[in-house]
Formats: sequence, C-alpha cells, structure tokens
Amino acid sequence: MPPETPPETYFRYFPVSPMAEDWGIYVTTAGFVRIAPHAEYPPIGHPKGYAFDWENGRKLHEFQLHYITRGGGTFESKIGGRKQIETSSVFLLFPGEWHRYTAHKETGWDEYWVGFGGEYATRLLRKGFMSPHTPVLKILDEHALLDLFTSMIGEMRAERFGSSKILGATAALMLAVIHAGSRGGHRVDTHAEAVIRRAKLRLRERLDAPIALEQLAGELRVSAAWLRRNFRHHTGLTVRSYHLQLRLNRAMHLLSGTSTTIKEVAAQTGFEDAHYFSRVFKKQTGRSPEMWRRLYQATRHGSRA
Repeated sequence: MPPETPPETYFRYFPVSPMAEDWGIYVTTAGFVRIAPHAEYPPIGHPKGYAFDWENGRKLHEFQLHYITRGGGTFESKIGGRKQIETSSVFLLFPGEWHRYTAHKETGWDEYWVGFGGEYATRLLRKGFMSPHTPVLKILDEHALLDLFTSMIGEMRAERFGSSKILGATAALMLAVIHAGSRGGHRVDTHAEAVIRRAKLRLRERLDAPIALEQLAGELRVSAAWLRRNFRHHTGLTVRSYHLQLRLNRAMHLLSGTSTTIKEVAAQTGFEDAHYFSRVFKKQTGRSPEMWRRLYQATRHGSRA
C-alpha cells in the first residue's frame, strides 16, 4: 500500500508567466508538510521533475528554500556535502546542483518550502548573499520567517488577482530574513523558549477550530498550568487570546481578499455559528464582518480611481 498522506499537507505549483519573470523574482511552488515518525519520505503527489528518492537525488532548474520547524534529518549536495538538519534550520537548493535530503525516521519533521527563480535570485547568488557552499543555516529570528510562510500560504489559498507578485515579494523577504538573521553555528534555546515556539506553530497551523489548552499542553509534553503561565510571560497574551487573534487575522484576510461568504469565513476560522463569529469579530475589531468587507472594497476601488 502507498504511504498515507500526512494530515497537515498543503502545496501548489505555479506556471511562470512572462509578467512574473519581468517582476524579477517569481515563485514556482510552495507548501508545507508534516512527516510523522517512521513515515515515508518524500511523500507522494509531486509532479515529474520534483519527485525524487534518496538513492538517486535530483537536480532542479530553480532555487528552493526549505524550513524545518520540528524534527530533523539529513541533507547532502554535491558542493555543500552532507549536513545534519536540526529544528529551526533552513537549507537552500540551487539550480543545477545535485542534492538529496530526508527526515530522520525516529522523529520525522515539519517542513515549509518555497521554490523561486528570476533575475533577483540570480543576482543574490552572484553577489554571494547565498552560496551552494553553505546550503544549511540556523535561523535566529524564526518567528519572522514563520510569519512570512504563513502569509505566503494564506495568499496561495486566497488566489487573488496579482498574487504572483505578492508571492515573489514574500520570497524576497524570506531571503532577507535569512541573510540578516542566520548563523552557521548553533543556537541554544531555553526549554521554555523552545516549547513556546512550538506552541505558536501549532496554533498557526490550526486556525479552523478552537484548541483546548489541555490538548495543546499534552502535545507539547508540559502541564496546562505551565503552558498557561509561560505562554503569557513570553507573549503577553493567553493561549486563547493569541489563537483567537490569529483566527481573526485569517478572517480579515478572507473578507478582504476573497468573495467567501460570511458563513464560510466563520467555518474556515473555527466558528460553528456565523452570528457568534460576527459578534466576536465586531467586539475585537469594532466593525462587523460585512462592514469590514465594504470598507476594504471602498478603499480598494478608491485607490484605483
């Protein structure tokens, strides 16, 4: 039987138009996948030219950036050699460079990625801002990078007109964050920092339903009281307030960037009742969902006048 698809998986591949090439940087693919311990890697479902196996590796015609937020694995490339991948690491793939990578069987990993190309990326390579000699980097400001991936995937789901330019600009921001906040060495997190970082990641991944504090604490292997106290200490917010704000941010994005109905927005952000969603939205933003959408549309049309 083929391996099961992980429950949290989303990715897309994009055709490259002449307009996207003229923009200077374009995205070819992006997504995320959760690889459970002892699951097969790489997962199935990717088109020809992207699929590969460990024994043979592969070469691509584009750049790719992979961000590992949980677990670890092994990476190898012709120029960069073999490297161990840890949590909060990124590795870069370069056009025409043979490479292969895989998650450790014992841990699996959570992986975000984006493929990109264009004159801007080629110039960064030529100027030495990224190099196949140092393909693996440890991220210090991981929250900024995770926020950008979250934004990119939200834009992919929205499918708005002009998304290709927004995706390309987001990829450029990712490269800037990596260059400004990465080191070749290791970063040592305190236990609390590491747990809170994982908690934030779990909350970002689950915007379509409320989350129970006890359930989250169990997944993180801490007590609910410990998580409640330390999460507020590190973020200034309760777990519930932090997650609610993420869900409302997602709702704002859907209201402003798509034609999704209010009922559908409520369902996609974890509110079973659209009336309750409207009350919470208005309490937090000062405007009803309908008013939020009308104001956004009026502003957008006004800017085009």
